[in-house]
Amino acid sequence: MGIRCETRNPRKQTPHSRFVLSNLQETGRLQFFYHSPSSPLPIRDVLGEQTDPKTEPYLERSAENYCRKCYQRNVLNFLQRPEKYLFLFTTCKGKHPELEPFRDKRFIVGYLIKKRPIDRGGRYAVQGPIKLYSFHDAYPLKNLSDNHRRIRRMNMDGNQTAKILNHFESRKNIFTECLQAVRTLKRQKKVRPR
Repeated sequence: MGIRCETRNPRKQTPHSRFVLSNLQETGRLQFFYHSPSSPLPIRDVLGEQTDPKTEPYLERSAENYCRKCYQRNVLNFLQRPEKYLFLFTTCKGKHPELEPFRDKRFIVGYLIKKRPIDRGGRYAVQGPIKLYSFHDAYPLKNLSDNHRRIRRMNMDGNQTAKILNHFESRKNIFTECLQAVRTLKRQKKVRPR
């Protein structure tokens, strides 16, 4: 058994006039998530080892805010502005020896490209293609700000966005491996959604 979403109609899509989905600019914003200590990959804390089990980012549907509200204001602001990228960042908490150089440091590990809003019954999710990268290939958050340890969300201008995208350009997208790791952890332990 895995995490189940709390909204019964996950396919319901409601276009909303205030959402900007075309003529997007090469800008973005940060969105934090809790990393799974049980995985060397940059996936959410499925087993609830840091906090209650997490559902976001919901890789299974290439979405953020899909099962549970998480920084709803940040997601709404992203949908309402012409920003193209939702940059996913986390603090590496992996227990694996190969993660030692990255442990307890913060990294942008990938991004979602805005395609559509989804009305989840009182809140909105954003859905679109997601690209994810290993911690070895991740973009250190300290490269964006000296105050990187306190950041939970942040808007990126065109120059910052270009630097991040250029960094990832020659790196391997491991979205498929991350999705499989989430599914494996969900099978390992029955957890309640948070």
